[in-house]
Amino acid sequence: MKLAKVVGTVVLSQCIESYRGQILHIIQDIDETLELTGEAQVSATWAAMNEGDTVIVEVAREACNAFDPPLPTDTSIIGKVEKVNLAG
Repeated sequence: MKLAKVVGTVVLSQCIESYRGQILHIIQDIDETLELTGEAQVSATWAAMNEGDTVIVEVAREACNAFDPPLPTDTSIIGKVEKVNLAG
């Protein structure tokens, strides 16, 4: 799992059946200072998020299993983060 920020939304005009009606967002990883890092990527989710929301993301094979039935995706938003406390 990792933390990311929602930086956009994807709207599909045509898609395979498993993506019909699916909510997709563009996310970007955040580092230990909560700054954006890396490249943006598309992530599936169960509920619409707002741009700027911090989210927890599952990646790789586990991302597919976040949905029932499994969805062919590399990343899935599995939670919305309300607060981050950094020790140190």
